[in-house]
Amino acid sequence: MYRVVVALFLTTALSLAVAAYGVHTPDVCGIVDGVSQLAETSSRTLAAQGFNRTYGGTGHDYAYDLVQTSDGGYALLGYTFPNPIGNINSWLVKTDANGNMEWNKTYGGTGWEYAYDLVQTSDGGYALAGYTQSYGAGGGDAWLVKTDANGNMEWNKTYGGTSSDYAKALVQTIDGGYALAGSTESFGAGAADYWLVKSDAEGNVQWNKTYGGTGDDKAEALVQTSDGGYALAGGSGSFGTADFWLVKTDENDVISEFPSALMVFILLATVSLVATIAKQKCKSGFPRPRRAP
Repeated sequence: MYRVVVALFLTTALSLAVAAYGVHTPDVCGIVDGVSQLAETSSRTLAAQGFNRTYGGTGHDYAYDLVQTSDGGYALLGYTFPNPIGNINSWLVKTDANGNMEWNKTYGGTGWEYAYDLVQTSDGGYALAGYTQSYGAGGGDAWLVKTDANGNMEWNKTYGGTSSDYAKALVQTIDGGYALAGSTESFGAGAADYWLVKSDAEGNVQWNKTYGGTGDDKAEALVQTSDGGYALAGGSGSFGTADFWLVKTDENDVISEFPSALMVFILLATVSLVATIAKQKCKSGFPRPRRAP
């Protein structure tokens, strides 16, 4: 900022000297040009270093997630209220690199729709994951929306049962499909369980799996791991007292009951036990076989 102010002051002073006194020697004019370029470059640098923008109307507008897009801009995802229908709708805002809005789209119906997680997909479009009351089977279902590069909806899918089911996290998987993580009250063992849903590239369910106990277990984050499996993180009321809970699965949603290190330990313990029994038998003596008459 200091460099910008100094450059602007020098530019103004030298320009006034040229205009008022006719001082326009090549040296002076060269200095004016140089300082002007410095001021312009410094201003651009300052603009690139930081900005802030607001987006919304007279109601409540909230962003839950953000990605930097392949063109250097940004895409923000959240909700807007009220909308023309009068309820909460999911809201996607696309900006340029300086935060100037390029377009925005809302998604939803007559109920409440929240979108929590956003990815830019391999085709340049977007995928949104969240919750819908307008569509689906129950009081609220997990919701996946796929758009083109301009935010126009291409398709949407709901996942859930007769109770409340949420998607809080989303990844595009290495096979071109999607994986959603959240919580379900329709399926599983407890009041709410971790829920992992795997779909193909069109959002059709390939498999789904719940993880949890008798308490509230809610997943908030998801990654696809380097081995092709998944890791889910959130909170558990079933194991511990409202603790962090990390769940690791393989690519088919299976949690290994006996990790390889544990299997080796069990094998060694078994061998050790057999060896100990054998040694005791050797010390106490084995019955001698009778000689044939």
